[in-house]
Order: sequence, then structure tokens, then C-alpha cells
Amino acid sequence: MKKSFYLFLLMALVVFSFTSCKVSKQYVTYISKKAEIEALKTKKVIVIATDDINVLEFTNTFEKNYQEKEDFSSQYLKDFSNKIKASKVFGNVTYDISKGIYAALNTTDADYVIHFSNFEITNRYEWRSSGNMGGMNGMGSMNTSSSVEYCVIHVKVEVYDTKNDKEILDFIATGEASVFFFNFTTTLKKAKDLTIDHIINYLKTEQTTYEKY
Repeated sequence: MKKSFYLFLLMALVVFSFTSCKVSKQYVTYISKKAEIEALKTKKVIVIATDDINVLEFTNTFEKNYQEKEDFSSQYLKDFSNKIKASKVFGNVTYDISKGIYAALNTTDADYVIHFSNFEITNRYEWRSSGNMGGMNGMGSMNTSSSVEYCVIHVKVEVYDTKNDKEILDFIATGEASVFFFNFTTTLKKAKDLTIDHIINYLKTEQTTYEKY
């Protein structure tokens, strides 16, 4: 009976270590602001992306879901456009799959251009420990630990003021998601979606830091 209780207590501590470690982490970094984006809700925006995607990790998952790198950047444009329209940050948002650089665009009907580039898909491991469970019913010292893999995606974001023909803002947005039950495709998608959320939130409120568990 006592052994069962101690095993239950050990498992509870492991679960607690996974759920109670709340920290803050910055997911929008290397910010360079030259001017303000004014009257966002009245502005027209074109969104473009290059397909310079550096896949360092999650290679098999990436190739399983995207035949070409441009398929990833095209999907990213569509997902970002849908989300930013729903959030009503700007008055009008369109995306152009055919153009990968600002200089190639016809910007006569836009106030701003948002350009995504330098995508990087990588990973990281986080070690978590349940602490020391020593001297319980002669069981000895038990210090358990485990690792969690994260998919991490970085993207460079540049905002151009088309009326003045200049870049006014750039930063790096990061999204990361932990692998759960070897579902790598879901993890990759979630990390991608989180970069989009962090970009939109920064444009709306300049939020850069989020609580991470």
C-alpha cells in the first residue's frame, strides 16, 4: 500500500514539474523601428514572401508536407493573410505569391508591404527534472528527468512604407511547439502558426514576450 502511494506521489511530482514551470520568453527580437505604422485600420497592405527556407531539423516532416520550399512560403502567406484579416489590424490585406521582393511589386494601390524572408526551421531540447525523491520506504534516492523536443521556426519580417518608398520596421519572429506523441506534422504547423500570431500581436500591440510553460 505504501509503495503504491509513493509511486503515485512520484508521478504527481513529474506531472507538476511539466505543468508548473511558468517562465516568460521573448518571441519577437532584433527589432529595428525607423517610423511608426499609422492609422493601421485604414491602410492597405500587400504581403509577400521569399522561399529562402533553411530547414535544419524536421527535414522529413517538412518534405512530407511540402513538395517544394515555395509551397511552404505560399501556405505561410495564405495563413498569415487569413489571420490578419480576421484580427482586423489593417483595412485591406492582399498577398502576392508571384513576387518575392519588394522592388518587384507594383505598390501603387498599397500603403504598406510586409515581407517575410530568412525562414529557419530548427529544433531544441529542454530537460526537465522531477527533483530528488530520497529515503522513502527504503526505495533510495530517485531523481528522474526527461527531455522534450521543440520545433522552432524563425522568420524575418520587414515592413515597407510604399508612399515614402522605404523600410520602416524589421524584426525576427519566433514560434515554437513541443512534440507530443511523435506528431511531428502537428508540431511543425503549430510552430508556424505561432510565428504568425506573434507577428500580428506585435503589429497590433508591440507585444514581444509571452508566458511559456
